[in-house]
Amino acid sequence: MGRRPIALSDAGRAQGRALLPLLRALAPDRVLTSPLVRARETAEIIATALGVPLALEPDLVELDFGSWEGRSYDELVADPVYLAFSENAVATSPPGGESVGAAQGRALAALGRALAATPGLRVCVVSHGDVLRLVLAAALRLDVREFRRLRIDTCGVSAIELTGDWAEVKFVNLLADPARIWAPLYWGR
Repeated sequence: MGRRPIALSDAGRAQGRALLPLLRALAPDRVLTSPLVRARETAEIIATALGVPLALEPDLVELDFGSWEGRSYDELVADPVYLAFSENAVATSPPGGESVGAAQGRALAALGRALAATPGLRVCVVSHGDVLRLVLAAALRLDVREFRRLRIDTCGVSAIELTGDWAEVKFVNLLADPARIWAPLYWGR
């Protein structure tokens, strides 16, 4: 969990490469990525294969999990503060970490800057589960308390089209290996 500099595994690199046919069909003009190594490696696979520019965006970094940084779900499941965060991530923040509202604000600001700098271009964004859920929740005008109702798997692809202040979510969490959708995610649910 968190911002630790963990590189992609062989399986992660394979998941990134498996996305390439779908991403070629979507034809992004550039790739924008979180600077964390696992996101950056995925973005490099995509940008290199598609022959498009790659840019780092610090505000697309994973949520700051504070004192939970680097701990596993199994370690945290007995922590009452973690259970409260799992139940209502808006009312409870990780100790010493970032609120989901702050994370959503910074991610939306980053995307706003990127889209303003490249009007009319398609941007492939490589970030992290909670950050992407928060962006999708905003696009769908979901109350931020409901952001975890959106499932985002590693190397899941979602698409949003913006027209002025209107966001149309085209699809959410397409996977190159769809059977993976049934694997459990852990947030205390």
